[in-house]
Formats: sequence, structure tokens, C-alpha cells
Amino acid sequence: MTLPELFKLYLQVQKSSPITVKNYVVDVNHFLKWLAQNTGIKYQIVGKAIFSLFTEETLNEYKADLLQSRTPLSTLNRRLSALRKFGQFGKFQGWLSEMPSITSETENTPGVSADFTPGVMLNKFQKQLEKEKVSPLTIKNYLSDLWHYLSWLEAS
Repeated sequence: MTLPELFKLYLQVQKSSPITVKNYVVDVNHFLKWLAQNTGIKYQIVGKAIFSLFTEETLNEYKADLLQSRTPLSTLNRRLSALRKFGQFGKFQGWLSEMPSITSETENTPGVSADFTPGVMLNKFQKQLEKEKVSPLTIKNYLSDLWHYLSWLEAS
């Protein structure tokens, strides 16, 4: 049985909803694929030893890549939540001695109020536009334009 299959079984035993199980397994597979691309180490080869790479530093790099690729805040936080559960699974199995800290996007900027991080501001802007019944296409275009502007501003 593969590591993602064992994780899926763990989630089912924990009585997670079928949607949560599906999403978390997809999210963990996404992380494992990212890990293989960035380290060259594949869980299929090293098995449970992959948890030696399950560190705060690695998780922060993964999170930074998600932010860089403009992953929606809700998806990013769900992926981090899946990794928290994956870490609990590893600890439960005895493959992980210590759980690394995995903070959501709204908690990650020291000295800056969470309400002023770009991801949170754009998320709030999106919710306000939805409340005002702005068309989904217009919302998508506004958010895209703002991401481009913020990226340009950061590069300047």
C-alpha cells in the first residue's frame, strides 16, 4: 500500500467526510509531487523516510511556492490543513517525532496585521464584490489585474 493510500485509510478511520478525504489526498499528492521536483526524492522510493523532509523549512518553501504561483487563499489554506493532518498521521505512525509548525497564510507575516497581507486583502475584496453581485468574470479580471499590479510593485 502506498503512503497516500495509507493516509487515505487513516482519514477514513478518523471518520473524515468523503470530500475531505478526497481533497486531502489530492493535496498531499500535490505536496509529494512538489517535494520530488524540488529535492529529487520520491516517496515511492524512500517510503516513510519521506517524513525526514517534513520540516518547517520545507513546508515554508512549499507555502512560498504556492503564494508565488498565486494559489487562491482558500486552496492554499486547505493544502496546509491537509499537511497538518498528514503530519498527525506521520506522528501517529511513529514516523515523525515532532510536528513542524504549519501556519495559514493569514498568520505568516510577523509584525504585519493579518488583515493587510495581499492574499487576505484580495480575498476580502473578492467577497465584497460578490456581495455587491458583480459578475464572476469581472471579479476574476479585477483580481488578476491586482495580482499583476502587486507583483510589479514588489519587483520595483
